[in-house]
Amino acid sequence: MRLFLLSLASVLAAGTTALHADSFTPYSNVGHPITTSSPVTYTGANGVGITAYFYSVSASDTDTISVFDATTGTFLSPQGALNNKVSVAGTTTVVFDSSTLHTGDTLYFDLYNTSFPGDTFSSNAATSPDGDDHAYITPFSGTIGSFGTITGTYVGMEDLPARVSDWDYNDDTFVITSVDSAATPEPSTFALLGTGLLAAAGAVRRKFAR
Repeated sequence: MRLFLLSLASVLAAGTTALHADSFTPYSNVGHPITTSSPVTYTGANGVGITAYFYSVSASDTDTISVFDATTGTFLSPQGALNNKVSVAGTTTVVFDSSTLHTGDTLYFDLYNTSFPGDTFSSNAATSPDGDDHAYITPFSGTIGSFGTITGTYVGMEDLPARVSDWDYNDDTFVITSVDSAATPEPSTFALLGTGLLAAAGAVRRKFAR
């Protein structure tokens, strides 16, 4: 019994170390669209704005990103920024701001793909033409190019409509600050393994207690 519990503790310790080592979790459910909306809440001071750090691009089409303030029904400025053919990963930043932006406002991210004129793909599934959420949002803490370590919120966007999308959520990615996200990273294998081992330990303990 003691040997089993010691082994369990060792595995759980290793799993915990791995979890803490991960700065963020890229979208791991590739091929499956997110069907719920992903808003973020502005946490900065009134009128200060959010800073977006361009992280990476894998899209072949030309895309631009806008930030929509759902609380006021207006876009933050500049609109149509973070052009993925002009922005440089690890170097380019954009500050999205508005005189009407206030702490607690609900924000969504819109992507315009020039190859699909008339379509704007959003982190708000209700306003995307295919009814899917085109942004994967998760907490981030890591190194971004010349900026060093940045702690904020990672946003990975899908720039293709449902009929041709691979749903990898890495076409245009950026990290933003001064927002809070309700999104929760998908559990890692270690976390699931730990849960299973804890359940097994409970079963063994009950057996020995009889």
